[in-house]
Amino acid sequence: MPDSPPEGVDETGGPELISFADMPARLEAAGLKRVSAQRCRQLAEEDPRWPVPLDQALKVGRMRLFDWRVIEPYFRNRTSRQGQRTDIRRQDEGSSGQP
Repeated sequence: MPDSPPEGVDETGGPELISFADMPARLEAAGLKRVSAQRCRQLAEEDPRWPVPLDQALKVGRMRLFDWRVIEPYFRNRTSRQGQRTDIRRQDEGSSGQP
């Protein structure tokens, strides 16, 4: 049996499946800002740019699994808006402020 994979087969194998609980450590290991597992789940639920819709994620028991090679570029290119409230708008936005 040969030790090398047949021609045309990717040596990295299949997807690198990770759960929300695994994401903080993987982000840190990749040199990216650590984000909590809860925040990762929130981004998956609310951010339209999240690369894998939750209903399309692999589900094992109650866990959802994602391919790290798909998720990592999302976090690498994501712009953080720390402290910015997204649930309210300032009064001067969209109006002149004059009665």
